[in-house]
Amino acid sequence: MRILLVNSFFPPWRGGAETYVYNLARSLQARGHEVSVICGSPPVKAGTEYLSGIRIERLRVAGRVYGTPIIPALPLRLMQESPDIIHANFPSPYNAYMASLVSRTRGIPAVLTWHNDLPPVTSIARVLVHTHDRLVLPLYLPQFRYVIATSDLYSRTSRILREHADSVVVIPNGVDTERFDPEISAVEIRSRLNLTNSKIVLFVGALTRWHRYKGLDVLMKSIALLKSSLLQFRLLVVGGGELEEEYVGLAHQLGISNQVIFAGNVPDSELPKYYACSDVLALPSKDRSEGFGLTILEANATGKPAIGTSVGGIPSVIQNGYNGLLVPPNDPAALADVIRRTLANEDLRGEMGKNGRKFAEEHDWSIVAKQTEQLYKRAVVCPGSSCR
Repeated sequence: MRILLVNSFFPPWRGGAETYVYNLARSLQARGHEVSVICGSPPVKAGTEYLSGIRIERLRVAGRVYGTPIIPALPLRLMQESPDIIHANFPSPYNAYMASLVSRTRGIPAVLTWHNDLPPVTSIARVLVHTHDRLVLPLYLPQFRYVIATSDLYSRTSRILREHADSVVVIPNGVDTERFDPEISAVEIRSRLNLTNSKIVLFVGALTRWHRYKGLDVLMKSIALLKSSLLQFRLLVVGGGELEEEYVGLAHQLGISNQVIFAGNVPDSELPKYYACSDVLALPSKDRSEGFGLTILEANATGKPAIGTSVGGIPSVIQNGYNGLLVPPNDPAALADVIRRTLANEDLRGEMGKNGRKFAEEHDWSIVAKQTEQLYKRAVVCPGSSCR
């Protein structure tokens, strides 16, 4: 099958959708399919390259509207392709609209992965989101044969997905359980960062204004509440972006500069080692902009538990008390209490980490790719809405 994946960006760009497309492309290629990816070029130059037989075409980005890259060449390039199926990714209304237009014009079936609703990050953004959802979305969403939701919970709590429930299919995100493994050594990173005798709370996420919802500021406030405790621990922040200086300033303001390490963007090859050197992952997302939480799966695959908030799709990934713990969003005190109890209880961490590995193995990309492949076949054999 000839499969065309369309996304805003592709690694080395860091993001959940980019990780999803990269791993799905590799896994589908391994299953014998011909896979191509069309995306925006940043952070590298525009052009075509091949990755293990996967064609990646990076197109110039002219600018952004509400964080969505505008790619002028995308409509023409999509019209020139001849795939058996187009698989676009949201939240990028531009890419989704263009994919739907080509699907309708050329009669090529298309599916869309709905990673999360558009986040209304400001009052102006709230108006834009409302306009999109009411006026623009109906122009393209019905064209997609299926809409993939990454969790049943998110599909039931998203107003958009509820309104299009007849086309929604739940296929969870995946994780590479060979790359992220409990046997990875933590010695190198702990030695490099002088963390040999400290417990580590890990945060992995982009430090950009579009990722404020990840709640790093809430996490840092919870760390400040714990600084007088007897626990010897550090907060390790992996990720970079234009807000890094702001977070460094917040650490200074909270008096926790000595307890927070900003590692920046680390090479992909080293990312599993950072999970390995941690004791627990924290993902204190603030709202339903968090459609899933891939870092939870990555931590679990490495045998580490996760602490997350009960928002968006996180409760579908963290089974409270099994592979991690849930706390209310935007509550530094509650988060601090759970961090303290988790770091103080080695048996609890070990049990949840072991359970997390089992959970991750059930979400290996080989399983997710097979489920996605089966959905493609249904879309290609029966592309009309009457088949739903």
